[in-house]
Amino acid sequence: MPKYAMPGVAVDKKRSRLVGTIAIGVIAAVVATVCLYREFRSDNGLQIALHTEQIGDGVLEGTPVRVDGVQVGTVTAISPDERGTQRITLRLNRSQLHGIDDSLQVDYAPANLFGISEIELRRGSGGDALRNDSVIDLTGNNASAIFDATMGSMLRSLSQTGDSVLTPQMVTVIGQVQHNMKAFTPLAQSIIQVAQIVTDNQRMPPSELAARLGPAFYGAGNFAGANEVMVDMIRNLPRLQSNRDAFDAGVRMHTDTLLPGIAHLGSVLGDDLSGTTDMLVPVLRLLSQMVPTPQQSGGDLTELLRRLRAAMPDTPNGPVLNTEIDLSGMPVLAPLLGGAR
Repeated sequence: MPKYAMPGVAVDKKRSRLVGTIAIGVIAAVVATVCLYREFRSDNGLQIALHTEQIGDGVLEGTPVRVDGVQVGTVTAISPDERGTQRITLRLNRSQLHGIDDSLQVDYAPANLFGISEIELRRGSGGDALRNDSVIDLTGNNASAIFDATMGSMLRSLSQTGDSVLTPQMVTVIGQVQHNMKAFTPLAQSIIQVAQIVTDNQRMPPSELAARLGPAFYGAGNFAGANEVMVDMIRNLPRLQSNRDAFDAGVRMHTDTLLPGIAHLGSVLGDDLSGTTDMLVPVLRLLSQMVPTPQQSGGDLTELLRRLRAAMPDTPNGPVLNTEIDLSGMPVLAPLLGGAR
């Protein structure tokens, strides 16, 4: 029996060599693939460190790092540094860092509604390109480049705002505002009432109103032009040009003497005629009682005027009373009338 053979297995020397060759080839392919993957990853990978004074809540090893919402790396390590600072090590994909240099800014932001945190890299004002194992100093004057928008930071800010706002002074300010707003209540009521009146009495749609108001602007233009012509005529009056003092004296007489005198006359007449007007009230009341049925009285007066008109027809000598006198029982007067009846 050969040394490479086994009892009960049909394996010859040629087949053993083929199997060994295939196994060696598979191992070599796996090793080459691993080496190429590591080489590719090392060429495209970039490791930097952020030297900060604060770390957002929920930022741990494995926290995703994003640029413009796209994940470009993760947090590989977080370690303390001198004077209470921290060092955050990031593993980034070099090919996805478009426009990110050493002037970058950092946001600790929530990744979703559950408050899971992530790191968002923002572009800065411009600087040097990132290098492997470089350290970005975000302490001291550069601390403003970090913005903490995590859920914990927002809750702390809300609590501080509530403590500073909900104070007795704030209650006093609200009371003053409420008191001052009462002064605007009549104005608001007037505006609401005007709007209600317009709404209740509007019978035409706004489009038709606008169409009918449009031609009014033609008249407005003519009116404005006429006013300008009138002002120009007044300005060019010969009296204003040659005798301005006399014109000013006439204006002062109207404004200082005539109009105040008319106002004083009206006030005096109002005081003196108040008793006379009070006397007219019972007279008018009696007149109204004398005509209890105005329609019937009007009809009777109309009939009376009609009959008077029929009894006095017009003649060339004026209206003559149309009447006849019977003097048959008075023969003494008959000769005086010439026998007329």
